[in-house]
Parts: sequence; C-alpha cells; structure tokens
Amino acid sequence: MGLNPVSDILKRADRALKSVDGTLDTVDETLVEVRATLVEVSGTLTQVRDLLSELEDELALLKRVPDIVAKLDAIGAAVEAG
Repeated sequence: MGLNPVSDILKRADRALKSVDGTLDTVDETLVEVRATLVEVSGTLTQVRDLLSELEDELALLKRVPDIVAKLDAIGAAVEAG
C-alpha cells in the first residue's frame, strides 16, 4: 500500500463500483434485448394462434363433407328417379 492506505482502499472501491456499474449497464442492455425479443415472440404466437383458429374452422368444414356428399347423392338419386 501507499502512504495513505485509506486512499488506496477508496481507489480500489471506486474501481470495483465502476466495474459493477459497467455490469449493470450490460444487464440493462440485455434486458432491453430480451424485452424486444419477447414482443416479437408474442407477435409470432398471436399469428400462430390465429392460424390455428383458421385451421380449426377448416377442419370443422372438412368433417361436414361426408354429410354434404350424402345429401347431394340423395338429391341426385331423387332427381334421377324423377
């Protein structure tokens, strides 16, 4: 240590605090990036949910196809029978 041990300790403490400040700045920047990513993920999930809803509607229509075909066949048979 130098002639003034208190001064040396304060200098080391100051360097340590500056290091912590730098780390906190890095953490803040990372959190900003994480928040931006979460916004993007949220938007993507909304799109996926909308697409799944559309798919569900399409599947509901597909399930009705056999009934529609049967009705059309019955109408066709009735028309042919006259």
